[in-house]
Amino acid sequence: MNSTRSISSLNEDIIVEQILRTHDPDGRWIDSKTLLQEVEAILSFVLETDVSKPLPTENCMTNIEVFDSKETLPYAISRISVQMLCPCTGENEIHTRTMFLFDLLKEYRWDAKAVLVLGALAATYGGLLLPIHLGSNDPVAASIATLNQLPMERTKFRPWLNSLSLLIKVLVDVTKCITEFERLPFKQAKLDSNLVGETMSKIRLATYWVVKSALACLQQIPYFKQPQQATESRSAAGEISSLGYQLRSMHTGLSKQVEECSTQIEEKIYQRLRNINTETHQDNQEVLQLLFSLQDDLRLQQYSRQVAITDLKEKVILLLLSKPELLPTEPFHFLLQQLYDHPSNTNTEILWIPIPTSQKWTEEEKQTFNFSSNSLPCISVKRPWLMSSTVLNFLRTEWPYRDGETMVAVMDTNGKVVNMNAMDMVLIWGGKAYPFTASKEDELWEEDHTLSLQLMLDGIHPEFNTWQGREICLLGSDDSNWVDEIKSLARKLQNLGFEFELIDLSKRTVDSTEESSIQELFWLRLESVKRSKLKRIESSNPDRVFEEVTELLEFDYGEHKGWAVIGNGSTAEKEKEKIVGKKLTERMRRIVRWGEHAAGMSFAEAIRIAEEEPCEESHTVVVPFEEGSRVVTCEKCRRPMKKFVAYQ
Repeated sequence: MNSTRSISSLNEDIIVEQILRTHDPDGRWIDSKTLLQEVEAILSFVLETDVSKPLPTENCMTNIEVFDSKETLPYAISRISVQMLCPCTGENEIHTRTMFLFDLLKEYRWDAKAVLVLGALAATYGGLLLPIHLGSNDPVAASIATLNQLPMERTKFRPWLNSLSLLIKVLVDVTKCITEFERLPFKQAKLDSNLVGETMSKIRLATYWVVKSALACLQQIPYFKQPQQATESRSAAGEISSLGYQLRSMHTGLSKQVEECSTQIEEKIYQRLRNINTETHQDNQEVLQLLFSLQDDLRLQQYSRQVAITDLKEKVILLLLSKPELLPTEPFHFLLQQLYDHPSNTNTEILWIPIPTSQKWTEEEKQTFNFSSNSLPCISVKRPWLMSSTVLNFLRTEWPYRDGETMVAVMDTNGKVVNMNAMDMVLIWGGKAYPFTASKEDELWEEDHTLSLQLMLDGIHPEFNTWQGREICLLGSDDSNWVDEIKSLARKLQNLGFEFELIDLSKRTVDSTEESSIQELFWLRLESVKRSKLKRIESSNPDRVFEEVTELLEFDYGEHKGWAVIGNGSTAEKEKEKIVGKKLTERMRRIVRWGEHAAGMSFAEAIRIAEEEPCEESHTVVVPFEEGSRVVTCEKCRRPMKKFVAYQ
């Protein structure tokens, strides 16, 4: 059998024309890169001469994705294998069978055609060689090899096996070039038509030779099963070697042209990304395509549902950039809650772009991302490890993203990035900050002149909005004994009739309680408030909010036991009282000693009055009996006066 023929002697134009007539892609898509990696792993293992090499520990074939196809991946490979195993003799029959395979694969892209054929090759030779590979240590595998008339001694067919290994390696290398070219985003960057046309013609021809060479390999199975026919076996090995040398020569030229196309596209796309805000766009579609459709038309997802880029048209997009494991869980859920629980969310979407700490994703990062993306309501890139390195480099160098940090860039409905990092806006105001521009941030700070309880707690404490008109006392300390004492005094005051809520915000560490979650989010918001204010305060004009939040964030727990902020939850502008350490303890003890004489006072009023020194001289105030039910305070020290009933 002579299945080789000099490439230079073939009429390449006729071959390309013939296979083009069979090419009719219908939009189906296979993750050809991942499939090729698995095919390469299978063939490398079964062709390995060292039988002591450990077995692969993971089956990744089930993770290979197929979209819009009428047949499953195993069925497609099985269908191709059946046709490739049909006997062919002579060059004409090999060529005819090759063209039949192209007709069988007409609905697939060029990279998928080549990879599926190699998949059939891996399935066939894997099934033949695996029992031999395992037979030295596994009697069952040895028995299977004997039943299939397979030789257990590799030395009998080593020349043929070496030639097959070399051919398969170059087949994989050529297919990698085809796959890389097919994934280039030509829609996003126009190249020289001559360069693209010439490379495309070579890609088609290379696909033909991959299919034909794989078919020739499977035609040699009879020689593999009968290695005792030394002359024919050596002839078969020589035939395979000849194919390998021809394909290696083709690969050298093809890889250079594909690399040149890739380099030019990367340069053009990088420049287009830099010009996002200087160019005019009708909507956000062109920019989103530029970011997310660079390779294989990257799909978006929400849970397990596929999301098309066209679904994001006329939406304000919050681009969430982070490492694959996101923020700590609680803050990230709070971020989503801040947006999705607001009426303006109908025109807003969060799109998560995970960025690995290195250029290559680890298996752990992939597993972490898959778990998070399937359990969170935000939209995410379905296979972020396939994102273009050009886009990732752009985000790292041109945007204020730093590895391991989290940022939220805002893209308006016209595809313009209007805010490079709206993270703090979202954590402070949530959906109220829509459309998340810098001018909207200024507008919101015009409304919030003080560090009000509403600014600090709204959206963080689940019951805050139900406490309209109710007094609230925020508490913070590193001294658990002091906190316990304040809580004990608070219970005594509440038993006396004082109505207020005490919220302990002492801890910054995370545990499993609801209280710890509130504490974590509270400090996270204060840090956001400080960063937001820091961007817009002027040295000549002191900012009250900045000063107050800085005081809390930098509180000296060594000098003072802790702090407390007392105010009213009904309005954002209500004046609040801030007290530190021992002073709070002393005042609360005084109020407890007043007992029923302080009945009717508000907690904040009692705290303020308790600060004053009592009058040195005793004096009496006479009020009508019908007014005796109310608390009467001293006009000098404002403290509640003891009640006596006098008869006259």
